[in-house]
Amino acid sequence: MNSTHRSSRRFFLKQTALGLFVAAGLPRLAFATTLQSDAKLATCGNFDREFARLLLEICRYTYSATIPDDSKEKQDMIESLAWINNTGNPKITHLDDGKGKHSTSVVCVVCYSDKNIVSYMGTKTEFNNAKNGKQSIEDWAKNAEFIPVPFQMTKNQLGIAGTNDVIDLGGKDGLVHEGFLKELKVIHEKVIEVLNSNGGKSRDLYITGHSQGGAEAALATLAFSAAGFNVKATYTFAAPRSSNQAIANAIPKNIPIHRIEFGNDIVPHVPTTHLGHQSVQKVIADFAKLGLSAKHLEVLDAKHHLVGIGLLCYGNNTNKSFRVDMSANEELKIFDQRLKDLLKHPKDLAENHHLAGTSAEVDVGKKGNYRALISEFSCQVG
Repeated sequence: MNSTHRSSRRFFLKQTALGLFVAAGLPRLAFATTLQSDAKLATCGNFDREFARLLLEICRYTYSATIPDDSKEKQDMIESLAWINNTGNPKITHLDDGKGKHSTSVVCVVCYSDKNIVSYMGTKTEFNNAKNGKQSIEDWAKNAEFIPVPFQMTKNQLGIAGTNDVIDLGGKDGLVHEGFLKELKVIHEKVIEVLNSNGGKSRDLYITGHSQGGAEAALATLAFSAAGFNVKATYTFAAPRSSNQAIANAIPKNIPIHRIEFGNDIVPHVPTTHLGHQSVQKVIADFAKLGLSAKHLEVLDAKHHLVGIGLLCYGNNTNKSFRVDMSANEELKIFDQRLKDLLKHPKDLAENHHLAGTSAEVDVGKKGNYRALISEFSCQVG
């Protein structure tokens, strides 16, 4: 790596130390105000684009049904629900953590006759009124809890009848993002109840989520699989990093996880990864100056650092190409260019995080971001 790359990476790492707090200021999630139908989308390798498009709309609905306080959110809910119902009028159950309007852990369970879909809501980024602002701050506070902890759940939490015995899902070396694990645990038993009332372990299960919800979906993949559910695939959108490599390795190889990331979205890059020893030591020193404790700094240890779970599926507006299910080596090859693009286009860091398009695109009814990535970009495997 030349000196320019090293310098850019060091700068990026310092900025990413504050990335979660920058993200807390993301504007309202931008969803299209006009329902646009897509032509039949061809499958790309093991990546089902048509199904991914449906999951994107289910993620939209999971948000909008939770924050229906203004006319735009109500319209988003109507549009996404119309899209979902067009696929067979499934039964939809909306669950939260019991905090009512202050809930930060929210799930939609969408039940068809032949499959169930679990969608985890991402971080709320609504600051249009005091209530939504408070919820958004609470949600991003969870994201900031990036201390690595063992992936432990009780048998009852997992849906395994019997006891409150604790199961270590990742083995002795498996570690997960503490905040995401807390959110998963608080809602998981409610999700299990709904699934068991709708085919349970005999029915195919698909998992999805956007932003924080994508991170929870990745962890839930291992939890559902360990409990005997028939997990067929997981599609995550803009998911931050949620575990170390040991957890990623513990997920059964026959369950594909498609980790979808777009453009210069900052969220999939936090907490940081791909760090060499010298870079780690530099960032530890920088973090220490910010007053972070030794416990917080453990996240930068090579054993502890968090990674994205699943195979990267990535595209941007430069070449309008969507590369799906990239290998780790292929992902690493494009890392430096992605890093340069992040530094060149700081305004994109939040705008590229929206599911349906940037604020400007949504205002004129144009597909963008993740919706354009799935629906319009040329697709290739690897």
